[in-house]
Amino acid sequence: MRTTSTARKERWIFESKYVIFYWKWCFDISFEICGYFDNRPRINLDIIFFNLTLILPFRNKWKDECDCPKWGIAIHNNTFWVYKGGKGNMNGGNRWWTAYMPWSYQWVRTSYLRKDGTWEHESEGNRKDMYEEKWLPIIWNETYDYTYVLKSGTVQKRKALLKVVEREWRWHWFKWLPLTKMVRKTIDITFDDEVGERTGSWKGGTLGCGYNMKKGELPEQTLRRMEKERKM
Repeated sequence: MRTTSTARKERWIFESKYVIFYWKWCFDISFEICGYFDNRPRINLDIIFFNLTLILPFRNKWKDECDCPKWGIAIHNNTFWVYKGGKGNMNGGNRWWTAYMPWSYQWVRTSYLRKDGTWEHESEGNRKDMYEEKWLPIIWNETYDYTYVLKSGTVQKRKALLKVVEREWRWHWFKWLPLTKMVRKTIDITFDDEVGERTGSWKGGTLGCGYNMKKGELPEQTLRRMEKERKM
């Protein structure tokens, strides 16, 4: 038996050879043919804050498995899941059917600030490729110097092309109701060269990203705040 806690969640866990128990909001009632790289079947009984996994005391043929067949129901990522078995990670993984929960946020629009101060809107059924060159004279954009200091002390000097973007989501079943909306305003950034610790590696550094704007901030002010706060 052991108990443990994580730095992020400070979650208490009881774990023995056949039982795992902890407190956390979750809903998952299911049977798995095996565990994660563990060929013992398990029963998951995660009901609201009561999370119990029973590991059955026998082993089967399923080995080195990370996406095993699973049967049952669950809710996560604001989605209702029905698990319907499957053939394992080497044969397509497990199978499922999903449905969005009524309150799950679904994308409604993306709006780009134009040079004349109005917005160019993109929505479902009205998609636009705002990175095409034809939009460059229309969409507001400005280029600023950007400095990033690596852990080694190396200073990276880059040019950052900014655009201002606003995105809106609404509850899945209530897209017609403005009260359910969630709006985020960001700067959309494109660098002229890689930025960050992975620069020059096979993974590559950051070439583009976004950063949330605070109320009343100008785009350059957001960029300068990102310059201080963000690690890449």
